[in-house]
Amino acid sequence: MIRLQIPGEQNSRVSKIVILYKEEDMMSLNIFLYLSLAAWRLASLVANEDGPWMMFKRFRQRAEQWCQQYRFCRELGLYELVTCEWCNSIWIGVGLTALYLWIGETIFYLALPFALSTVTIIIKYVVQLLQTAQQLLDNMDRSQK
Repeated sequence: MIRLQIPGEQNSRVSKIVILYKEEDMMSLNIFLYLSLAAWRLASLVANEDGPWMMFKRFRQRAEQWCQQYRFCRELGLYELVTCEWCNSIWIGVGLTALYLWIGETIFYLALPFALSTVTIIIKYVVQLLQTAQQLLDNMDRSQK
């Protein structure tokens, strides 16, 4: 239970706000981080990559066909919802949250492969950045000699 005293309101009828929660309903920081990494990876897959068996590319093509065919799809911008990772990450986050509420921390085992993939991508970009910096320093050394 969290109790929050409102400053200067000790004598009023509403002197505190009480928020009740069960300890088991709280998401651990580890699960939050794994789900965050997984959500980013899934959003990136849907918006930018072909995926296994070209499934994400075909999904984007189908969304584009739908939006060319149906006016409501164009007006709601549903194609952009699929192709924009900032947009689809919200809905992916909603889905992962609902799944967490339904199956609890078991979601860790579903999110882990996507989270690990995200970490691998981050490591790749860090290594590329370091290699580029090293090449730049090497070129500067050569030009000074």
